[in-house]
Amino acid sequence: MSESVLWLDDQAITAEHLLGLLRRQGQMPSLVRELVLDQALAAVVISAAEEDELLQAFRSERQLESEEGFVGFLQASNLNEALLRQMVTRPERVVRYREERWGPRANSLYLQHKERYDLVTYRRLQCGNTDVMQEVFFRLKDREESWDSLAQQISGGDPSATSLVGPVPVGNLEEAVLTALRQQGPGRICRPIQLGEQVVVTELEAFQPSEFNDELRTRILREEFENWLQEECSKMLSKVTYRA
Repeated sequence: MSESVLWLDDQAITAEHLLGLLRRQGQMPSLVRELVLDQALAAVVISAAEEDELLQAFRSERQLESEEGFVGFLQASNLNEALLRQMVTRPERVVRYREERWGPRANSLYLQHKERYDLVTYRRLQCGNTDVMQEVFFRLKDREESWDSLAQQISGGDPSATSLVGPVPVGNLEEAVLTALRQQGPGRICRPIQLGEQVVVTELEAFQPSEFNDELRTRILREEFENWLQEECSKMLSKVTYRA
């Protein structure tokens, strides 16, 4: 007989019932993600003083300085203090884990994928009507109208509409758009590109090499962490078995 792990009033909820609910609600990926994180972050050391400081910052931010307010929050959130401490220290544990695991290789990771972080500034107009975008392309190509004038027309007359995008990382662009910009070079209108239900017309302004600064370093560590986490979760999910 399955052991009860939760009670709703006088109704006992078994572990088997709870697992079934998680599966029906599609929550297994979230559960596995939490399990993977708990296992990975268990070895990350945070001192008692740091933990107290993070908890106090959380209480101040939520205006829970009074003990009565704090206890009320825990009850309303179905938490106890131990669980809350795990929650408020999680972000710091993640930062330290990322730094320990990938920090020493951040510069080499940047050099390995440098092109991904280079920046691009370009013009872009899009809508779902192929005929309209063909007309837009020829008007731009023949210099009959400006980019921003057409942007306002496509947006329905919004005076703040603009065609200028960037500078943004080249990794943010669709592969077809990036390829067209590189092939055409600055100042040449790219032919309309079909992207799903949208048709896009673009023109390159400039490519700008990225700089390995603190902001980019943090981004690289975040990306490595998320890629690792997704891979670990996929592995774990593929190995999940359920009792018949």
